[in-house]
Amino acid sequence: MPVILLTGGVRSGKSSMAERLLADSPAVLYIATARCLDSEMERRIQLHQQARPAHWMTAEASQDLDKVLRQYPEGDVLLDCVSNMVTNLMLDAEPDYDPLPMSRVEEIEACITGEFDKLMGTLKEQGRTAVLVTNEVGLSLVSPYRMGRVFTDILGRLNQRLAAASDQVYLLSCGLPLRLK
Repeated sequence: MPVILLTGGVRSGKSSMAERLLADSPAVLYIATARCLDSEMERRIQLHQQARPAHWMTAEASQDLDKVLRQYPEGDVLLDCVSNMVTNLMLDAEPDYDPLPMSRVEEIEACITGEFDKLMGTLKEQGRTAVLVTNEVGLSLVSPYRMGRVFTDILGRLNQRLAAASDQVYLLSCGLPLRLK
C-alpha cells in the first residue's frame, strides 16, 4: 500500500486533500499531533475534528508513533501533521535553542529523524496506506531567531527524507495538488 506525502504552505489545502484521499476507506487511524495551548488552537482542533468522518479513530500523539500504529493495527493512516510533531519533539527536548551548542541540536535532530524512521519502517512493515501531511519550509524566509532556523533546517531535511521514502508526493498551493513523485 502506498505512503503519500502532502506538502505545501499553511492553508494550502493539505489536510483537506488528505481527508479526501482516505474518504472511502472503511477504517482510518487519524494521528493528531497538534497540542492545544490556547483558545485559538482549541478552535482549530475542533474544526479538524468536525471535518473527519465519525467512524475514524483518533490518536493524539507526537512521539512513539510506531507504537501507536501497533496499538491500532487496522485501517489506513492519516498523520496530520509532521510539522507540529517536529515542533513538539523539539520543545520536549529543549525549551530554549539560543544557548544550545550545535552538538546538542544535532543530537535532537537525530532523535527526531529516528522517530520518523521507526514510523516509516512500521508503516512499510504493516503494509498500510498512509497519508502524511507536512509544511513546506523551503519557500519561506530565513528566521531571525535561532529556534526558527533550527526548526526550518530539521523539517526541511526531514521532508526530503520522507519524500524519498514515500511512494507519492504532492505539493499543494491554493488547494491544487501538483504531483512531484
